[in-house]
Amino acid sequence: MTPTREAKPAVCADDLNGELVPPTHPLAGVVWVNPERVHGTPCFYGTRVPIQNLWDYLEGGDPLDEFLDGFPGVTREQAQAVLGAALNGLLDRLPKP
Repeated sequence: MTPTREAKPAVCADDLNGELVPPTHPLAGVVWVNPERVHGTPCFYGTRVPIQNLWDYLEGGDPLDEFLDGFPGVTREQAQAVLGAALNGLLDRLPKP
């Protein structure tokens, strides 16, 4: 049986100093960006795992489960939220009849 990964990572107040994603943003708690963390690269909240890693895995033909196994700090909920936001952003930019 595969363990679930739905729990959000523990984050202390010090981790949020300099955070650029405001709590009101739809991806708050999913993604965080801080110039002092991984040179400001957008990462999955509570981790130092860049969002780009997800795209690299998927582009390489690896399934989502393999990505999640490789980065246990990232939850399925976070990965799906990032994918959903990307899809919505793409669809919002396409011409509408």
